[in-house]
Amino acid sequence: MVDKNDIVTVNTTFKIQAGSLVELENWLYANLDVVGFRIVPNTEKLYEEDNMFKKLVKIEREARIAKEKYINDKL
Repeated sequence: MVDKNDIVTVNTTFKIQAGSLVELENWLYANLDVVGFRIVPNTEKLYEEDNMFKKLVKIEREARIAKEKYINDKL
C-alpha cells in the first residue's frame, strides 16, 4: 500500500495547444522532478491507413498489459 508521504511516479498524456507547450515544459521542470518529457506524434491517420502499424499498436498494447500485470503481481 502507498503511504501519502511516499514519492510516486505518475505518467499522464493530455492535449495542449502548441503555443503553450514551452511554458508548460518550463513549469514542469521548475516545479517537479521530471523523469521524462516527450511530445507524442498524432498517429491517427497512420493507424487508419497502415495495417502493419495497426498490428504493432496491438502488439505494444498486449505487451504493456502483460508487463503491468507482471509488475502488479510482483509488488
